[in-house]
Amino acid sequence: MNETTGRVQSRFDLVIFDCDGTLMDSLEGIWMTVNLAMRAQNLAKRFDRHEVAGIVGLSLETAFSHLLPRASDDLCRTMALAYKQEFRKLTLSGMPEAPLFPGVESTIKQLHQAGLVLGVATGKSLAGLQRSLKAHSLEPYFTFCQTADSAPSKPHPAMITHILDQSGLSPDRTLMVGDTDFDIIMGKNAGVKTCAVTFGCHNKMRLEKAMPDFWIDQMTELPVILGL
Repeated sequence: MNETTGRVQSRFDLVIFDCDGTLMDSLEGIWMTVNLAMRAQNLAKRFDRHEVAGIVGLSLETAFSHLLPRASDDLCRTMALAYKQEFRKLTLSGMPEAPLFPGVESTIKQLHQAGLVLGVATGKSLAGLQRSLKAHSLEPYFTFCQTADSAPSKPHPAMITHILDQSGLSPDRTLMVGDTDFDIIMGKNAGVKTCAVTFGCHNKMRLEKAMPDFWIDQMTELPVILGL
């Protein structure tokens, strides 16, 4: 602890989290909504959980371009709108918010209390992110949020560079935490350190190819990485 400021000393000043698959166990709802959108557009193809897990974290249009590689840009835009419509229906019907992974709430509070600046970089819409954070009472802990509404899809570095510009903090003192290779590559493209979580959507073999700087098997291990 710094005796002058009372702030706990950490290896990093800014920690940026992915949302789906990192903070929240969202795969089931995303998988369900993707297939509802396909049905709503009278498309016969249905995707299994593994296929959908591979695109979690991307913006919707980019995600559908991966799922439907022969689809036109217009169809991908249509599918993105259909996804939003189907998800809205599920929400209005009372579908519960995706649960937090074990240890997320306590870890976020610990990092906030230690004086670290926290952010989110996600392929979700801003409205979707705000709804999710509010549902779990996490809104007060995140100072900076970048979403698919305001930046190109991962792994483009813009979400992180926007947060760095807004915060004035150094990339050398910033850590990106995520469960997909999109997160890790985005972090590397932005010049920050990266930490892969092994409990999300991409398996360890796929994540290894992106060469993250750190690994955690549960969120409660993150403070050790940070040097707290």
